[in-house]
Amino acid sequence: MRLIDCRAERYSIAEQVQLPLAIPRETDLFFSPYYTIPLLYRGKLAATVHDMSHMIVDEIVQNRKKRTYARAMFHQLRRRASLIFTVSEFSKSELLRLTTGPREDNIMPTHLGISEDWYTAGQLPSVRSRPYFIYVGNVKPYKNLRRLVNAFLQIKDQVPHDLVIVGQTEGLITGESPEFFERVKRTADRVHLAGLVPQSELFSLVGNATALVMPSLYEGFGLPPVEAMAAGVPALVAQAASLPEVCQDAALYFNPFSENEMAERLVQIAQDEGLRRQLREAGPRQSRRYTWEACSIKTANALLAHL
Repeated sequence: MRLIDCRAERYSIAEQVQLPLAIPRETDLFFSPYYTIPLLYRGKLAATVHDMSHMIVDEIVQNRKKRTYARAMFHQLRRRASLIFTVSEFSKSELLRLTTGPREDNIMPTHLGISEDWYTAGQLPSVRSRPYFIYVGNVKPYKNLRRLVNAFLQIKDQVPHDLVIVGQTEGLITGESPEFFERVKRTADRVHLAGLVPQSELFSLVGNATALVMPSLYEGFGLPPVEAMAAGVPALVAQAASLPEVCQDAALYFNPFSENEMAERLVQIAQDEGLRRQLREAGPRQSRRYTWEACSIKTANALLAHL
């Protein structure tokens, strides 16, 4: 393995200039683990499409520059790539639905994997004194946290739990609105924005939660529910996008557009010990389907076949 330093900013003109110059001339195949590809490179290409959010999610699509860039890049990707990986069958279907290309037989779903450390996360001491539900992910509008917070506030007097939101809140181009953060600030006794936390603390926070809640409207895969399931933590997820494919019958589902249904599921998971036990048993079995070893072997074999 040889590392070549190239620090051009993603989506930038510099990326399109510097990256082709940095790729060695003897390269047999260039693999981009993202949908952006070096347009000036004329060798064989492979790439991974994680999701089609740049053509679906409102806060991105409403920006004409981003929308135009994404459409052009996906068009070139479909036209020029020898091989395209997607992280789920859902992402493959979305790629085919939203783009056109000369062929479809070169698109391969390859599920992501999780760290083995998640299977012992539930054994770590808790860093919080009260019971809680947890969300893990960026704080963006399409993650649907506004409805989650509203749903939680509906039932906060029925349960002793807090709601802990872990993930990046600052520096996001399409982050949540000031109104959202103001609402959370007014409920800071029960709703906690933890921001980015060290990995060791994340293991503890997820492993000791009553349930992980994933209300997102759009996900190409959705790692947090799988990580929670591995830790033996019930996953409460939206009936949307890739989440049913990934979680199958090892999670409890809700309509992500219904705050009332979300609230009902929060109460149900908090009060029904039998349901929690059932999901704690099913979760680790389902999560075992997703390993980095399986992902890497399938990826490597496909890349070798396309040299």
